[in-house]
Amino acid sequence: MRRRAILMLTGAAVLVLAFAAPSFAGGWTLTVQGRTTKVLSLAQVPASATWYGNKAGNINPTLRYVYQGQLLYKLVGMVDDNTAGFNAALAKKGYTIQFFCLDGYKPQFSSKILFRNGKLRTDLIVAKMKAGKLLPASEAPFRFVGGPPVTQPFNNKLAAFKLFKIRLIF
Repeated sequence: MRRRAILMLTGAAVLVLAFAAPSFAGGWTLTVQGRTTKVLSLAQVPASATWYGNKAGNINPTLRYVYQGQLLYKLVGMVDDNTAGFNAALAKKGYTIQFFCLDGYKPQFSSKILFRNGKLRTDLIVAKMKAGKLLPASEAPFRFVGGPPVTQPFNNKLAAFKLFKIRLIF
């Protein structure tokens, strides 16, 4: 019986490692999947966009930092169709964006969130840095920040962390 329990635990550990392995083999990666698929290393995801969670008001304390990463619409634009750049018409028509996190969390929402008052949002970021450093292990490899709706007081349903994959569902 004891050996059986050890084998079951070992099998569970192998499953957990297999689940996480695609994101860590050779370093953290972000997979973006839509009409095409891109696998981006940590270095290939720029830290060119900034979100100031320290100025966002009464939000979850883990978000009260300056985060840096890439705009969500730019990452989506890499795979939303077979052309270069973001396809705004397709996003306005609507498809589902789903995140995959290492802890099993898989939030999904409409592509229409990428717009506010008809304009592209520049406050939705897939971050790789927090307070000028790479994300800590508790949030790595990537974290989705921005908002609203992400910044609604203590209602961070879309504040996904440990993010390793983004999938578009048409």
